[in-house]
Amino acid sequence: MPKPSPLKAFIFNDENQENSYGFSILTEGIDLTRFMKNPVMLSDHWNSNWNVIGKWNDVKKEGAILTGLPEFDTEDKDAAIIGGKVERGFIKACSMGIVFDRENLSVIGGKVFLTKCELVEVSVVPVPSNANSVMLFYQDGKAMDEKEVQELSLSVIPSIKNPELNLKIDNMKKIILSVAALMALGFKDQPTEGLDATEVESKILSLSTELDKVKGEKAALELAAQKAKEKAEAEAKIRIEQKVALAIACGQFKADQKDDMVNLGLTSETALDTVIGSIPLKQNFSGKVTNPENPTGDVKTMDDFQKLSLDAQLAFKNDNPDQYKKLFN
Repeated sequence: MPKPSPLKAFIFNDENQENSYGFSILTEGIDLTRFMKNPVMLSDHWNSNWNVIGKWNDVKKEGAILTGLPEFDTEDKDAAIIGGKVERGFIKACSMGIVFDRENLSVIGGKVFLTKCELVEVSVVPVPSNANSVMLFYQDGKAMDEKEVQELSLSVIPSIKNPELNLKIDNMKKIILSVAALMALGFKDQPTEGLDATEVESKILSLSTELDKVKGEKAALELAAQKAKEKAEAEAKIRIEQKVALAIACGQFKADQKDDMVNLGLTSETALDTVIGSIPLKQNFSGKVTNPENPTGDVKTMDDFQKLSLDAQLAFKNDNPDQYKKLFN
């Protein structure tokens, strides 16, 4: 039975760690297809047969972490020496070699992430530039040098400054806008070198605040309109139910027709009035207007009408059809 390897797994990538170029790599977005066919271990990213010092086993993703267990080529003298240094704890770092597309660099939650890439090799290195060192390659396999990687990062994160690049960082804060964007943000023209990013951000923030205000006002108006509609519908229902009740009391409808007539009125009050007006009264309630609070029978408002007894309401409707219509309309 083979003796278990004394070597510990190496962390290839931890997406919670930002590399020295200013971005992190999402572990879930690392494509392992090509790498698993040839899980090569190189020394310091030197792509040659003489620098293959072993291979990686048990490569796996566990949440934000990508790990692999090293297996050194002990038949190779140089590889065995490096393996011994790893085993004795003198070398603990590794570095991924990846191929990627610049379009997959995205800002998420204020931080820059490389959301997709392809792993092609993992090297053992003595001193990585950070806890999760990485070597970036172009699609043609050519490695990007330090300056190219940092310029790439700066194009996504203008706030990164590196004096060794000899770049005009201030110019990175200038923004060129389309004519439509200039008009939308209220700029009259655009300087040759572009607009200051801070000024553009201020305009955008102002528009955002104004938009929130308009949305709030719109919501308030919609709420008020909804309440007014509900109030009008409630009042109409009460009015229609009173009309139907009077018509039933007058013998124009049967009691079991109440719901149908109310529904008709809710659909079209005019249609209900037409139906009620077409059916003659079966009782004469003239002279029955008796109301202690209004002995003269002088009904001018809906409140006056509702104070009458049911018989008095029926009599009022029968004797004063025009005034009755005014009350309910």
